[in-house]
Amino acid sequence: MAASTDLGKDNIKQLLFKMSVPAAAGMMVMVIYQMADTFFIGRWVGTLGLAGISVVSPLILMIQSIGMSVGMGGAALISSALGGKNRQKANEVLGNQVIIAVGLTIIAVGIGFFFERELLLFFGANGDIYPYAESYFNIILWGMPFLTWSMVVNNAVRSEGHAKTAMFAMVVPSVCNIILDPIFIIGLDMGMEGAAYATLISYFIGFFFLVIFFLRGKTHLSLASKYLKYQQKIVNEILALGSASFARQAASSVIAIILNHILFEHGGEVSVAVYGVVSRLFLLATFPIIGLGQGLLTICSFNYGAGKYQRVKDTVTNGIKYGVIVNSIIVVLVFCFDEELTSLFTKDQQLIQESIPAMWGVMAALPIITIGITASMFAQALAKARDALLLTLLRQLFFRIPFVYIFSHFWGVTGTWVSFFFSDLVSIAFAAVYLKRELKKLSKKISISDE
Repeated sequence: MAASTDLGKDNIKQLLFKMSVPAAAGMMVMVIYQMADTFFIGRWVGTLGLAGISVVSPLILMIQSIGMSVGMGGAALISSALGGKNRQKANEVLGNQVIIAVGLTIIAVGIGFFFERELLLFFGANGDIYPYAESYFNIILWGMPFLTWSMVVNNAVRSEGHAKTAMFAMVVPSVCNIILDPIFIIGLDMGMEGAAYATLISYFIGFFFLVIFFLRGKTHLSLASKYLKYQQKIVNEILALGSASFARQAASSVIAIILNHILFEHGGEVSVAVYGVVSRLFLLATFPIIGLGQGLLTICSFNYGAGKYQRVKDTVTNGIKYGVIVNSIIVVLVFCFDEELTSLFTKDQQLIQESIPAMWGVMAALPIITIGITASMFAQALAKARDALLLTLLRQLFFRIPFVYIFSHFWGVTGTWVSFFFSDLVSIAFAAVYLKRELKKLSKKISISDE
């Protein structure tokens, strides 16, 4: 199959486009379907429904982080193994990914059901928000094992070079969810439960799409039973490399918990709902750089495993350049149409007006966030698990949380949103220093290999 060897031969700029655009497109559709939930709930359930989504989303994200971390960590190992022409290792990695991801998710789901009330309150389901959050959470939790499996296998498929298949694996369930949302929420008048059922069904469809792909034998990778054998060494590698992805997702959940409580304290249910709207718009704005990062990770892992260090360096420098350009354009568009974008989700004028300054604060540093994401993905690609983890924690926890507490203490809700910009600036400066240092090391490897 030519897909794997192409990663080591194609023009870097063309390859970045080829690998990143499908990943970004798949991410875009996933974001749109999340926005569809927010749109229909905001319009037909109301502000409390939006606040309920805002509370449940980070809790679901925490469980999803299992699939994301295992998927991304394993993807780097699979790409590197395929680059070194070790297909046996690649299949063993995939088998162990499935075992640990599904196993951990089932445990997490059990905890979710058993401690439902405590978790929802901890995540910010205060006051009248609770019943809305509960009705959504109870249903969507059943789909988590299927979603986790799909996230793991999707990353494996992309790591082999099947970028378009990985894209469709995200597009198909997302489109399904967008279609089902109005049917359940409006047509059947099911409200929050309707949105949850639409999402649950989409998880099942995504799962079956990838099962069929493997059954058709379109990949060198295999889910045969002989590869589904637990190997501690491989599991340790997967978890080490996936720790950055887990930290990235888990930290987002931790921050959301803090924000939900701070915003409720300073602005009530409306401010919590604002975060629900702004977080969806932020996802929409960042899907290109996340897709670019996934493509970059695959290309760098493969070529580093093959000893083609110049291609690794070219991938990073081109990735940063294109990411900054694209994100700058997105920021301009978002700021030009801020009111129109926030108005998509609600008719509540207070909610619209409070969402606009929040969106400015959260997205102001978007162009240079490219540097931080690239640095973390680069570290994962080169199997530098500790570096990738530290880079992620710098932005999401070490700087963001203190800044949020300090700024909100002095300036309330407004200070909360402004803190995003300043914490991003500081963390990205650290990421830039790290990336410059690592690229110098890579240049030395290039010089040695040229000799």
